[in-house]
Amino acid sequence: MPRRIPTFPPPPPASSNLRNTPDPLSIVAVPACKAANLLQLRRAKGQIVGIERMIQDDRICADIIVQVTAARASLQVVAKDLLAQRLKACHIASTNNGGAGAEEMYQDLADLVSRMAK
Repeated sequence: MPRRIPTFPPPPPASSNLRNTPDPLSIVAVPACKAANLLQLRRAKGQIVGIERMIQDDRICADIIVQVTAARASLQVVAKDLLAQRLKACHIASTNNGGAGAEEMYQDLADLVSRMAK
């Protein structure tokens, strides 16, 4: 089943380029959150480069697994922050629209949480 995107705020006109149009419910609109998430992603990237080096250097598997777990945790921090910001944005949008579209937002959020739990 394809993921449904909340319809409010109203979608941009059909002629606009959706890839370059920021999602009003997106974390990208919050500069401090964006900076923190990019920093966390750089840390994860460094950990992954380190894991690659460890494998090339034939390091002990247990040490590699510890680093893989740390990299996954770094990515999970970003995912949790993005989800928290999405929840907040959906709540604000729903409140500002008198609850209109709340069910659709709820389903969108439930789908996100389900994907995170896999």
